[in-house]
Amino acid sequence: MSKGFGLRVFLLAGAAILGPLLPAAAQEPHPAGAGSGQSAVEIPEDLRPEGENRPALPQKPLEAVRYDDEGFPEDPTGLLVLDQDGEEYLVYLRNVSAPFLLYAQFVNRQRDAVFLARDGALQDPLPDGSFTDIPYGYGALKTNTLYISLVEGLILPHLSDNRKTYQSFPLQDLYLGASLGVTGLLAEVRYVHKEQALGFLRGGVNLLGGLGGTGLAPLNYYAVTVHAGGGIQFPGLLENLIGSNHWSVGGELMLGLGDADRDPNTPAVLWMPGVSFELQKRNLFGWGGRWAGFGEQGDHHEDPRPLNYHVRALYARLGLYVDLQNGRDSGYLKLDAAVGFRYNLLGPRIPEHRFKETRVLYLSDEYREQVLRQREQRQLREQRRQGL
Repeated sequence: MSKGFGLRVFLLAGAAILGPLLPAAAQEPHPAGAGSGQSAVEIPEDLRPEGENRPALPQKPLEAVRYDDEGFPEDPTGLLVLDQDGEEYLVYLRNVSAPFLLYAQFVNRQRDAVFLARDGALQDPLPDGSFTDIPYGYGALKTNTLYISLVEGLILPHLSDNRKTYQSFPLQDLYLGASLGVTGLLAEVRYVHKEQALGFLRGGVNLLGGLGGTGLAPLNYYAVTVHAGGGIQFPGLLENLIGSNHWSVGGELMLGLGDADRDPNTPAVLWMPGVSFELQKRNLFGWGGRWAGFGEQGDHHEDPRPLNYHVRALYARLGLYVDLQNGRDSGYLKLDAAVGFRYNLLGPRIPEHRFKETRVLYLSDEYREQVLRQREQRQLREQRRQGL
């Protein structure tokens, strides 16, 4: 734990502890408490801590107890070791025989990072040197938790080690796009689940519709093209040659609607099953850096989306179709080639959370009485101030 981080946490603890003693005008209100007349750092009027008024306790039996540089006993994870005596909790410092009473304990939680494993599995290092795995196709909300303990007669609190937790969620993206190819100028809606399973619907104008020439048949029979299908997606095809990329394969049904050639001898509705292959390159031309959607990324305190939340992709697609209706006359196999652009209008849903919060876990009766006396003194000071 760096000294700078420890100082910030200590100041935060001081704000939480001294909140009831400060004038309301000097405290920064939190939006969630707007209109309530009480700052978020103040201990609530009923003085009820989060949960069961119980500090965070190491798991028993303890494998070992170590002492930090200030003499506080800790378990192997850096959590303060406490002895329970009735409803009170005691702390035995190194080389001090008489125990100290635990006055209060606070928990500080802060978003550390948001990961999206779009290009492959990720590994995030932990303080002990191990790693947390984030599988391909998933995201993870990483939270840093710190326990702050106030001990009787001691000015400086005990700060636990940083504890990292990960809340995973699947990546789900809804894309809008457009392509230009043999089968026309098409708009696209595409849904991708976990960066792997996908479904799509494409539709638009058949630019070949109504043109003469038997070599174009049956693509010149109809006016409107519709593609519907699904498939699977993977990252990293020929990555050594073309760099980072994604590719997909799938099956689909192509429909041709509208009698563009006005020939009664050709079908007014065309259908052809087929398969397609696509190669996709994402966030070219600096699209991914500090951009969210089509605007700049917001402040990280308010906007938790990481830089790879939105995807802007150029792609090339090849399709091969079997014409069972007209194959005897114009050939059974038809080839489609197209290039296009797509953008995920809706990205994965990041679990709801606050960027940073401090909560009361435990208050001893003695400390509670001190806070109540301090609150009364504060009210008297306010009354005297208003009387001047």
